[in-house]
Amino acid sequence: MRVILKGVVLTPQGAHSLRQQIAGDRSNASVDALLDHLIELGANYAIVESPYTDRDYTSDYLSFYAGAFKAHARGTKRIHFFRTDISKLFELPLSKQVIELERLAAKDKNYCGFVVIRPIAQGPIGRTVLRFPSIGKLTVRPAARADFESHVLGVRVKVTGAPFIQQDMRLGACAQAAIWMAGRAVETRHRRTSSYTIAEITNLAINPTDSELSRSLPAGSEGLNPMHMIRALRGMGHQPLHMLFKELDSGQQVAATINAPEVIHRYLDSGLPVVIAMADMGHAICAVGYVEVPGKAVRDGGTHAVFARGLIVHDDQRGPYRVLPLSVDDIEHLPSARLMKWQQNILTVEENVSHMFVPLPSRVFLRAENADIVVRDFIKTTSYVSDQIVKAVGNGNSTAAANIRAFFDGFAAGRWIQRTYLTTAARYRRHISASEMNEPMKSEIVSRALPHFIWVTELIDRSSKQERRTGARPVVGHFVLNATSSTDYNNDLLIAQFPHFIVHRDVNPIADNGDIQEVPAESMVSFDTNIEYLGRTRTVA
Repeated sequence: MRVILKGVVLTPQGAHSLRQQIAGDRSNASVDALLDHLIELGANYAIVESPYTDRDYTSDYLSFYAGAFKAHARGTKRIHFFRTDISKLFELPLSKQVIELERLAAKDKNYCGFVVIRPIAQGPIGRTVLRFPSIGKLTVRPAARADFESHVLGVRVKVTGAPFIQQDMRLGACAQAAIWMAGRAVETRHRRTSSYTIAEITNLAINPTDSELSRSLPAGSEGLNPMHMIRALRGMGHQPLHMLFKELDSGQQVAATINAPEVIHRYLDSGLPVVIAMADMGHAICAVGYVEVPGKAVRDGGTHAVFARGLIVHDDQRGPYRVLPLSVDDIEHLPSARLMKWQQNILTVEENVSHMFVPLPSRVFLRAENADIVVRDFIKTTSYVSDQIVKAVGNGNSTAAANIRAFFDGFAAGRWIQRTYLTTAARYRRHISASEMNEPMKSEIVSRALPHFIWVTELIDRSSKQERRTGARPVVGHFVLNATSSTDYNNDLLIAQFPHFIVHRDVNPIADNGDIQEVPAESMVSFDTNIEYLGRTRTVA
């Protein structure tokens, strides 16, 4: 059997031909959205690779189709998309084809990504990775992004994006597809867990099988409840965090203090995908990023979500890179063609999201919301002794004294918003070392012992604007917390960087007799100068 490569120029006629290859004459909103997204990326040429052996489909084939009386095809197709028309490349000798394709694929984001086409009429889109979109003057912040490699003519081509797949209604439902999208992104980027196919995710979710799962054959093919989804995520090696925003029966908000957009935003800002469910629709999707405004805050609140307009989501029924507005007020500021709709109504996070699931690393025990509370309480407690701090730090330095007073006045006035995100100690040190913070402060921070996973809370002026190409905002202070703690307020906070001074908390102080003391040792270091620096950002190169 020979592998056949066929080129398709993406004229309207060529795009229609591709749609016929993918979905035939069937109505398929995901296929239409996928092709529209590729056109927006500037894709002008496609290479259809057939036959192609895809691990995910092979697993599904062995789990169901191989045992079916009706014969089903074993092979798939894979389509690669490029911004440049590379048709003339195939007129060259093979050796030159390889060299030229390597050059073109690496140039100016020329390679847009790939789509695996399964021989399944009800869900033809298999493992897919395409580049993130650009959305007007808004900033797209990726969360579930990873670098994926594929090969064309032996040439390794790369694309950075969030993996997408359609549900195969005979083997799984939207929940399995959303879990697959979240899990594949985490596995590819961080290599802490194994990759799982839809069939394998379903097997993890249905063992043990209960009465609800047994209502469909195969078990779990018509959907999973929250317990089944948690079981699957745990079996994949993640520590699943489940939060309920609205009662599943009544649709009433669980607590006035729980703000779904803020909660979801913190985990997306940590580079983690979030599986979000909408009980009123009986549907689950995967949030893979968010849309941020370049200017000042657009809503009330004390978290980084004040700068966001919506979530970037993968919906196996509506296609990749759709936009879910945070609230009704955000709808008019977002591209209408990408908006999530149900029965002609535009969906929003505030109105429709009932609960979420986050695939956290196994060693993270402190929740983002609790980290935020620890920081807020520590600043408030420290403000009570701000006069003493001004005297100690600003003695003889009127600029330092004024800056410290201005900081605590800003906190009292609600000027600072808290941006809390999960990261590793290594990435945190790298960011601090490369920042514009003054060198004495850097040296004081990067030399401190930290756990592998930490929560970082940056304080940002709610009226600040993005700077530079990456769209970072100036930070007036930041805090580091132990993410491997379990809400022990005495041991959570490790570093607190204020203007002109840093507070260190050693949670493992050694007594004179060599034993570890129970009470953390707190110390303060002051600095004559203070330089604001830009916060860490998540972008796609």
